[in-house]
Amino acid sequence: MTWALVQTIPSINWTNDRNSSNSQIVFGLKWNVTPINISFSTNKYVSPVQFFMVNPMRKFTGSLEFFVQPEFAFSSLEYSGFDKFNVAVGSRVNIPVKNLGEHLYVSLGGKYNFRQNNLNNENGYYGVEGGVYVLFGLLGLTFNYNFNDGSEYAFGINFKYW
Repeated sequence: MTWALVQTIPSINWTNDRNSSNSQIVFGLKWNVTPINISFSTNKYVSPVQFFMVNPMRKFTGSLEFFVQPEFAFSSLEYSGFDKFNVAVGSRVNIPVKNLGEHLYVSLGGKYNFRQNNLNNENGYYGVEGGVYVLFGLLGLTFNYNFNDGSEYAFGINFKYW
């Protein structure tokens, strides 16, 4: 039960909102839900697949995760025309770098953002994501490059509670 409550704590995020003549950075919150995690190196008696509640040791040995990220922007994305609310789905690989990832690990992934644009009737866009995590994987800096001119990038401070 404690794990489920901790998952409700959001991460902070800044999203680029722009058009041909104006640009701004919009502050928001996002959550990370991991329905499926596949570990690269588990004990042979333990399944490499876990659902929703992921054992921290699985990410330290390297893993592939499928995720859902709800996101909410506090001000309107008036220049690009996108809605404040976004849901991204995708996958990322977690790669341990130092001390089996307990001190440092990186993540690389791809996602699709379901965000409605009322100016040009778009329903979403693709993006790639990279992150660097420290403190047993609890704190990370992430950068997203989106394949859309109206919201080309986003960056954030991620809190991941495995």
